[in-house]
Amino acid sequence: MIQKKIKSLIFAGLGLILCVLLCGGIGMTAHAESYGDFTYKENESGITIKGYTGNKTMLVIPGKIGGKKVTSIGMGAFYECSGLTSITIPKGVISIGGYAFSGCGGLTSITIPKDVTRIGDFAFLECSGLASITIPKDVTWIGGGAFEGCKNLVISCYKDSTAYNYAKQNNIPVKLIVDPAKKGTTLTVSSKKLEVMVTSSSKKNPTVTVTKITDKNAKELTIPATVKVKGVTYKVTAVSDRAFKGNKKLTTVTIGSNVTKIGIGAFYGCKNLKKITVTAGKLTTINRSVFKGIKKNATITVKGTKKAKTALKKQLKKKSIGYVKTWKIK
Repeated sequence: MIQKKIKSLIFAGLGLILCVLLCGGIGMTAHAESYGDFTYKENESGITIKGYTGNKTMLVIPGKIGGKKVTSIGMGAFYECSGLTSITIPKGVISIGGYAFSGCGGLTSITIPKDVTRIGDFAFLECSGLASITIPKDVTWIGGGAFEGCKNLVISCYKDSTAYNYAKQNNIPVKLIVDPAKKGTTLTVSSKKLEVMVTSSSKKNPTVTVTKITDKNAKELTIPATVKVKGVTYKVTAVSDRAFKGNKKLTTVTIGSNVTKIGIGAFYGCKNLKKITVTAGKLTTINRSVFKGIKKNATITVKGTKKAKTALKKQLKKKSIGYVKTWKIK
C-alpha cells in the first residue's frame, strides 16, 4: 500500500511538472506551423513534431514536411492522445522526446525505423495498452521511466543492445530479433536433414536453395516450403544443380510448394527414385537432366489447380529433363 501511494505521488508530481512544461510551451506552440493535424517547428537539423490534433486511430507520422525531414518527436507531442492504437515513426527521426506518447492508453503497437537513437524520459509513461514495440539496435539511450506503467509490454530487440539491457534491468519481457544470414551462407537444417544456401538475406523475405541431404541413408526426402534456422524462417525456393545426383538410396521425394526452380541434374542417376510429388503453380523452371536415370516406372504426382497442373505436366514430359514414356504422371 505504501509503495502504491508513493508511486501515485510520483506520477502526480510528474504530471504536474509536465503540465507546467507544456503550458510554458504554449507560446512556442502558438508560433509553430501546421501541417494537416500536426503542429511542428523547423530547426537547423530538420522538423520537430510538436503536437497532434487529429482523431486517427492508426497514425503514420510524415517523413517530410515542406521538403524537410522530420527528425524528432517533441516533448509531450502526443500526450494523452488516448484514441491512438498504432503509430509508425518514419525513417529519419533520431529522437523521441520526454513524455512524447505519455498517457496514450489505447496504444497497442508502435514501429520505430532504424535511425532513432534516443528515447526520452517517460516517453511512453502509462501506455497501459502497449503490448509490443520494436527497438532497433541504433537506439543508444533510453530515459528513466520510458515504459513505466506499460504492464503488458514485450520489447522486441537485439541481444545485448541498449534496449535489451534496459528491458532486463526493468523486468520487461524480451523477444529477440535475429537477422537472416548473409547471402551465400551455408546452413544446416538438422530437423530436415538438409543443407541449404542463403539466396536472399532480405528481412521481409529471406530465401534459401537446397544443396544436399545430410543423411546418406535416407530413403525419403521432403523439401519443405520453409525452414527455420536460428530463429529465422526462410522460404525454400530452389533445388541447386546436382544436389542429389547419384543418390541410390532415395525412393520417395516431395518437393515443397515454394520451390520455383529445380537445378540441372538435381536428381540425375537416382536410380531407385520411384515416387515424386510436386505442387504446380510456383514451380516454373525444371532444368535439363533433372530426373534423368530415375526408375523407369516412376510415378510423379502433381498437385495444384487444374490450369497449373496442366502447364507443369507439359514440362515434365520433356525429354530434356529425362522423361521416358513408362513414367506415370498424374
